[in-house]
Amino acid sequence: MEGHKSSLNTGKMVALAAGLSVGATVGYIVYRRISSANHPDQEPNTQVSKVTLPVEVYRNMSRYQATFLDTVAQKSGAHVRILPDPGEPGCRTTVCFLLQGSEEQVLLARCVLQNLVTDSEPVSEALEVPQIAFGRIIGRGGESLKLITRTTGAKVTCSKEKTHGPGATGNVTITGTRQEVEQAKELILEKVREDTMVRTKISQSSALRQKRGHTAVHQRPDDAGTEAPAGLNNNNNNGPYSQTESNGRIHANGTTEHPETIFDKIEELKITNTANDEEEEEEEESVSTDSLSEISKFEIPSPDLSFQPDEHLEVYVSASENPNHFWIQILGVRSLQLDKLMQEMNRFYNSGNPGEQRVETIVVGDIVAAPYHDHGTWNRARVLGVLGSGLVDLYYVDFGDNGELPRDGLCRMRSDFLSLPFQAIECNLAGVRPKGEVWTEAALDEFEQLTSCACWRPLQAKLCSYSHSDISSWPSVKLYDNSTVDIGEELVRLGHAVSFQEAVSGRTEGCLQRMLDDVIGASSELSLSCISLSEAASISGSVDDVIEDELL
Repeated sequence: MEGHKSSLNTGKMVALAAGLSVGATVGYIVYRRISSANHPDQEPNTQVSKVTLPVEVYRNMSRYQATFLDTVAQKSGAHVRILPDPGEPGCRTTVCFLLQGSEEQVLLARCVLQNLVTDSEPVSEALEVPQIAFGRIIGRGGESLKLITRTTGAKVTCSKEKTHGPGATGNVTITGTRQEVEQAKELILEKVREDTMVRTKISQSSALRQKRGHTAVHQRPDDAGTEAPAGLNNNNNNGPYSQTESNGRIHANGTTEHPETIFDKIEELKITNTANDEEEEEEEESVSTDSLSEISKFEIPSPDLSFQPDEHLEVYVSASENPNHFWIQILGVRSLQLDKLMQEMNRFYNSGNPGEQRVETIVVGDIVAAPYHDHGTWNRARVLGVLGSGLVDLYYVDFGDNGELPRDGLCRMRSDFLSLPFQAIECNLAGVRPKGEVWTEAALDEFEQLTSCACWRPLQAKLCSYSHSDISSWPSVKLYDNSTVDIGEELVRLGHAVSFQEAVSGRTEGCLQRMLDDVIGASSELSLSCISLSEAASISGSVDDVIEDELL
């Protein structure tokens, strides 16, 4: 800075050189004005001063506030203008400001200008937030991040480096002026608080779930059919099935319990088995081989695999046959939707006249409402066939386990109850296989204990690849418990399994990404809200958005 200093005494120069604050300057000016009022015969001296700043600083100030020269003039009362540059155009490295006015006005103008320099200086700050909150900060298609940038003017980027395990954090980098950074920080922290609130609601809802008898997915020893995988992209079937050539019936991975045990539980629900020989003949007709080609009454989207390769997500293991064949639910807004859906189904089917909702004809592949045999809560289930005992073989599409119920125990599925995609995702534990030819009972028990199968304890899942068969494809995942123990490696350590390296080619990774995109696209077409089921016919919008808005 340079200028005329003849009228400034030594004390004033020292104060200015020491960076006199705006508050002290204002106080000084007030003192001078009072002094001038006491001595009206003194004429104020006109001061001229120059302030030179680097051109980058000038550009920052212009971006921060386009009319900053007017601001300096209004706050100080001094005349402020930019002196022309005598150098060549385009080679300017500094900008010179000319300040004119009284001694007090020029001094205040300098302070206002310096404050603008400080406020407009670009800064960058890294904000450490829970890594699981990145999804909410970024938003669908990056919309939330774009809105933060438009609102504040700051540039916000989320770190691509990811750590694993519970409590993992990541950095969100914010660049802009100090004011822009502070505004962006507040909006980001608000998103983090929203994410925490939603996850708390989900945990509270999951804690109220009843445990399920996960032995229902083991293979029957007397089944003559060939087992086929369930769930994902299964030729329009979202459940395990097999066909016997002898009579054309469809059988599934049913329960190892005897039918009498199930009937005892069904009697507690006041559901009686009225099947007789004539009804069995009628059911055999309705579940003939012709029904295999019938299209289900409702078009159901695939389970929502809304996670990317190498991404870690919280999941529940909801059912298990063995470590190479089990089912998961992704812990998130959809799991909360499922809890609310089941509450509404329980209210609907437990009230009114049950006879009005009874299934007229059993058709393989149809989705029906069925009580769960252990505790009677109503679930969505796919009809797999009719067993020799006359019971209907069912696959619970949201959990992955199976059940056997008499025909009179089933009800028609209200169409709006199908707006939520099926939640059971069939999986394979990546990188392990049984130590012998088959998994031992000890290995099955250990796996169910490690995963807290159907006990609703969250695990971390990492998608590695996809397993393929003639009729199905399902993800191979690694599972980690809360202490970051790899469950597959733990089975190897305990002597139940051996590890092997799964070959993943570039082509496989591309197919995996395309499959994820297809499934996510199918799920995004849903528009009915499971939270307002009574008004579902008139609702249009994103199911997830409706749920999250209600939570917040």
